[in-house]
Amino acid sequence: MFKSILANEMTAYLELREMSVSEGLVAHDRRTLVTLDCHLISSGFCSKELTEDVLGSWISTLSGKSKTINTKVGTVRGFVRYLNSLGNRSFMPDSLKVKSKYIPYIYSDEEIRKIMHYADNLIIREQKYHPTSFQLKVPMVIRVLYGCGTRLGETLSLRRKDVDFKSGTIFLKKTKFSKERVIPVHESLLVILERYCLTLGILHNPEAFLFPGRNPKHHYTTRQMASWFSEILRLADIDQREKGPHERGACLHCFRHLFVLKSMQQLEAAGRPVDMNDLLLPTYLGHDHLIDTDQYMRFSGLQVPEAMDAFETFTAGLIPHVEVPYEEE
Repeated sequence: MFKSILANEMTAYLELREMSVSEGLVAHDRRTLVTLDCHLISSGFCSKELTEDVLGSWISTLSGKSKTINTKVGTVRGFVRYLNSLGNRSFMPDSLKVKSKYIPYIYSDEEIRKIMHYADNLIIREQKYHPTSFQLKVPMVIRVLYGCGTRLGETLSLRRKDVDFKSGTIFLKKTKFSKERVIPVHESLLVILERYCLTLGILHNPEAFLFPGRNPKHHYTTRQMASWFSEILRLADIDQREKGPHERGACLHCFRHLFVLKSMQQLEAAGRPVDMNDLLLPTYLGHDHLIDTDQYMRFSGLQVPEAMDAFETFTAGLIPHVEVPYEEE
């Protein structure tokens, strides 16, 4: 399969991968290494130690989305670690910055009012749903997403014990990247949540899911919520149009983008410009890095440029580029 100077090393590396990852990942790694193998042959490279020049020229031949290219570079980074472990000191290429082109839909205040109205007045057409229970859960999920900026999955997995009405917080346990966190909740939302739990009969049942499905041992699914939210958007006549490139249109995740935007706007309106004191926002959102929150503002900024400018002014030049020629385990 491989024919370059590193053919044996590539084969051995894939054999190691087969013992630790899925067949799909091994197949992907194999395809990526084949392109590197061909490049080494075409460029006449005859060393067991990969150089910055040869890896740079290989990366320049890659095409596709930045995320796709970065995944291929990640495969080669793994192979470079393997070469270094053999004593073949090779250059470790940097991971590429993934440039997301996703453009979220930013709800207007009027659209939010319409969404809440139709969520509170959904008509049940199927007998399998318990009317009272259903008409409580859907609008409550939407209010939590809008008021807390939480992800849909981590919201639906909440249990009654995760809501602390005394301290005014919600404990998010099942989160993306397993980053548990406790977030403060506005008093107005807590009041609604308490009434919701009381009406649903779970106020004194700590293990109960906050949004139980038909089987109380399981919570409401993201697919169910997405389906009902699609109906709400139809009734509200929101985003009923053809989507442009990279546009997913209005969806539940857009509430998270809207939360970031409104949070930044409220800080500015209160006379608190974006500075080091406001690094709590990335922590609140469960982001690993400030740049992750910057992306939310960048996308929102396409429609609200003044909010984006404030955040970009702070983040500009914050993270310096560092050249690291080798990476060893």
